Amino acid sequence: MPLLFVGGVAWVAGTALGLLGAVGAAGLLGVAALGGVALLRAARGTVPTERWETGAALALLFGAGLSLGGDLARADAACAVAARTARTWDVQLLADAAPGSFVRATLESCALTVALAVRRGEAPAGSIVQVTRAELSESERGILLRDAVLAPRRPPGPLARWRSRVARQLDARFGDDAPLVRALLIADTRGLAPELRERYTDAGLVHVLSISGMHVGIIGGALLLLVEALRLPTAIGRLAAVGITVVYVLAIGAPPPAVRSAALFTALNIGRILQRPVQVWATFALGALVPLVEPRTVLNLGWQLSVAGYAAVIVSGQFARRVVPESWRGWRARLAGELITGVLTTLATAPPVAWHFGRLSLVSPISNVLAGPIVALLQPTLFAAMLLPGAWGADLTADASRPMLRALDAVAAGAASLPGAAVVVAPTALAALVSVVGVVALLAAAWRRHWAAPTAVAGAALALLLWIPAPRLAASGEMELHLIDVGQGDAVALRTPRGRWILIDAGRTWSSGDAGRATVIPYLRRVGGPLALFILSHPHADHVGGAASVVRALRPAELRDAAFVAGSASYRAMLEAVAQVGARWQRVRPGERLEFDGVTLEFLAPDSAWTVSLDDPNAASTIVRARYGAVSALLTGDAEAEEEGWLLDRDPGAVRATILKVGHHGSRTSTTPAFLEAVGPRVAVVSVGAGNGYGHPNPEVMARLTARGATVLRTDQLGTLVLRTDGERIGVEAGGHRWEIRDPLPPP
Repeated sequence: MPLLFVGGVAWVAGTALGLLGAVGAAGLLGVAALGGVALLRAARGTVPTERWETGAALALLFGAGLSLGGDLARADAACAVAARTARTWDVQLLADAAPGSFVRATLESCALTVALAVRRGEAPAGSIVQVTRAELSESERGILLRDAVLAPRRPPGPLARWRSRVARQLDARFGDDAPLVRALLIADTRGLAPELRERYTDAGLVHVLSISGMHVGIIGGALLLLVEALRLPTAIGRLAAVGITVVYVLAIGAPPPAVRSAALFTALNIGRILQRPVQVWATFALGALVPLVEPRTVLNLGWQLSVAGYAAVIVSGQFARRVVPESWRGWRARLAGELITGVLTTLATAPPVAWHFGRLSLVSPISNVLAGPIVALLQPTLFAAMLLPGAWGADLTADASRPMLRALDAVAAGAASLPGAAVVVAPTALAALVSVVGVVALLAAAWRRHWAAPTAVAGAALALLLWIPAPRLAASGEMELHLIDVGQGDAVALRTPRGRWILIDAGRTWSSGDAGRATVIPYLRRVGGPLALFILSHPHADHVGGAASVVRALRPAELRDAAFVAGSASYRAMLEAVAQVGARWQRVRPGERLEFDGVTLEFLAPDSAWTVSLDDPNAASTIVRARYGAVSALLTGDAEAEEEGWLLDRDPGAVRATILKVGHHGSRTSTTPAFLEAVGPRVAVVSVGAGNGYGHPNPEVMARLTARGATVLRTDQLGTLVLRTDGERIGVEAGGHRWEIRDPLPPP
């Protein structure tokens, strides 16, 4: 393994640790001690001179990274202090902002990212706005400005306007495929459905969903073929391809993986124009380090995956030349090389994937072999659809791309559906660090002819990973409400102070799977704790779709059901699963109360006499109130105005709650003014899919909640939501931020 690579790893590791604040003065003293020991041993002649020089250089690089990361962390902290004491904030929006939205932005005064929960004002992505009348909170993910009022100061620049215009064109041209196309072309992943993300993660194809070095490399290669077909002079053609690629990367926002690939593409083509040899590790270093002009990039997941993947590609070529028999020719040699590349790439990217996604795909080498040729054809076709003038050319290429989009999704669905396709993991920080050491050692062993020493290091890292105990989950002493992001559907998980789960609904189903298997089960297992009770609100597919998978995998002791007669396949599968595992099934009875570790569940609806006269399952939704101390949460399923009125007629005081799970995904058929007045929530949570075709949530309902003084949180904007309470205070975790609700309880 070249020293250039090892030195880069040392510097990047030091910078990352410094930025994370994991190593302070003690770490710098340790580096100094390491260098001192190396000098002492060299003076005594116990190690060869070149080795101690190498060791001292690596220690200094690591120390320099630590120092730089620490300086940046302190600068960010100082910026946060200044922001905390400010009365107004000037920011640049990273997404379109509108009342009720949750968007990210960057402070103009420094490189700090902030999140805005907008109460009033709107502006497109790329705009400079002044934020006033906001309440500031801080968390491990940065600054959150709540109840923000926006005043536009400067419109977005031409590149941001171009990106927004292209996004609108793609939406109109590709319809249901538009979210995937936007992700592949302009690095816009906001509209991707959770089940699609889960499918590609389990298949080991999650890197396809965001612009990476692979995408830019494919487009660059296609441009080179085009200029060759046009018979342009070599130098002019290559410079034109480089120029178009660079402009494209800048236009999509210059994500670090794309910048890495563009830098590499530029270096290779300039080398060809100048007829100079290009050393592979030199190009790797150039591509990896150019994005680090902004050193905080070392913490960017896309950059980590891109750099680790490209290092694995380089090493796999060397390793394949050494292990693939010379007698193998043609397709056998290519297939063996692709499988070696797939395996090494999967191993190299495993640490960041496990840390960020909590999953490891075991089918990734095979799925990438199958998906690679499809993406190689699909990416330039989509690029042409974006650039071609006139509707006829763009529509033609768009139509040509649709079979490839279907084929790509079929590969992901097929790979993800294989038994044991992915395993759920929850690595600790120590396990993640050990795995990075093991991966670097493994790549070194695959590269070098003398592989014994790095193989021993990789083996020791694996043994240590197996030895590191799993973290023990202690009782939190709090009730937690998890609104799991399952797209257009419901999956609400209540966790008791002793770590037991009560699950209400399990999301939707689709042709190749369901949200229970793809999202709910991995989520509950990763957080930890047994499933004590499963409650089904009603038998619609977006609530019961994943129920059978949940029952079979997590085996709840009890299940409560509204028992609305329905013939859906998902509902029948749930009942069959209940019978198979021997869970106790019982109809919901209004007035029934259950106690779980200090949490009281009170069932309010539906009544069987009420249900028998209905023909809509929504109107017979299970409504349950969970109370812990002085804090309560009202969970309403898809209850609509008719059922809300029935509750108010019976006992309007029974629905009073601090937290409201808004009925029917925020539809205008639910959350009537009278019902909202009776509930009086301080927090309203909405489970809703991004870009759904139902128009959920209804703007009037959202405005009604906001006017009532409730903090409105939506899964389509924030992903999974977590609310925690000790019985008096309420803490919220949303969009990577944590804060407390002011005065969560009404006055006595």
